[in-house]
Amino acid sequence: MREDHARTWKMCGRRSRRGKNLRVSDTGWALLRRGQMARAASDRAQRLGGPMPLLDNPSMSPASAATDENPFAALGITTLQQSLYSALLHNPGTTFGELAALSDEPRPRLAGLLKELEALGMIGIDASTDPKYFPYPPDAVVETLIRQRETEFIRARIEAKRLSGDLLAAEQRTNPQKLVEIIDGMEAVVQRYEQVQRSAVKHVKAIDKPPYAVDPKAPNEVEREQIGHGVEYRVIFTPDALAIPEKLEMARQDAVLGERARVLESAPTKLIIVDDEMALMPLRGDDPGISALIRPSTLLDILISVFNTCWEQATPLQGDNETGDVWPRLSEADRHLLTLLAAGLKDEAVARHTGMGARTVSRHVARLLRTLNARTRFQAGVHAARRDLV
Repeated sequence: MREDHARTWKMCGRRSRRGKNLRVSDTGWALLRRGQMARAASDRAQRLGGPMPLLDNPSMSPASAATDENPFAALGITTLQQSLYSALLHNPGTTFGELAALSDEPRPRLAGLLKELEALGMIGIDASTDPKYFPYPPDAVVETLIRQRETEFIRARIEAKRLSGDLLAAEQRTNPQKLVEIIDGMEAVVQRYEQVQRSAVKHVKAIDKPPYAVDPKAPNEVEREQIGHGVEYRVIFTPDALAIPEKLEMARQDAVLGERARVLESAPTKLIIVDDEMALMPLRGDDPGISALIRPSTLLDILISVFNTCWEQATPLQGDNETGDVWPRLSEADRHLLTLLAAGLKDEAVARHTGMGARTVSRHVARLLRTLNARTRFQAGVHAARRDLV
């Protein structure tokens, strides 16, 4: 009966020349047996002139061979490589002769597998008269393989970007209609909105104003994920957007994560620009359910210029954190109130945000107007922001 966690490996009833039994985990044993069965089936198929079976075929793509028995398949490790590595984990310091004596693998194939493991950084060899093979720790091996795969993914993304640029240039010459893609339907717009954000590598510029194709009270999870990956977000809000209490609170949370947010009293259109390579905007201001995706063109250049102009005219939502001199002379309640004023909120909306009565809000606003020498609420917010008070 097999032991639960390990068993003696005595393939074909043979022992090592040292006279000791080698031990291998149940997983390693199962993989080795499956490899033997696959090779036997392959030999039979070749003798009969039939095709080599795909099951456990060592030449099969590692990704297509991913099973619970080979958790490293996604990292490019074949079943045979994993089984040999598993055997060495339980028997470090095994010589080639011992492995050859205990395996049905032909010596050239076994030598090739060992070289593959060494090239992958999974095992090392001591330089003695009779070299011994030692496995490296699995956690270190896996981390190295993951980093290698990540590097390959980055290279693939860069190459895909380059090829996409070639395709776009060709389409601009032969089919200029593809420079603007019309997206019809709320669900299709939402899907494309998330897709263009996920394609961002460097930065996203957005003008946020109602009406919305997505729930304005729900956080933009794609944005938060992308900020975590190093993508810069610059967002311009209009006052009617921040009049939604949840929207303002989410803007604060996103600012903590790294979003740069500003407020503009009047913005020409809702807009999102990704890496200055594409833009998504509604075709009609009152209907976000029909939008246009604009690719590199003069039209895209104009939209980028529009955003940059709006950004320069907009007021920081909560001051410029780079100055290190935020809110030096105001109470926390005054700072919060000025932030709401800078967002363009009316007294009723401010009351909902702060929990104060409308008359109390009016008194506080009047006091702040005098303090900042401002004529209007929005002007007070702008003055405060420019003085780094909010």
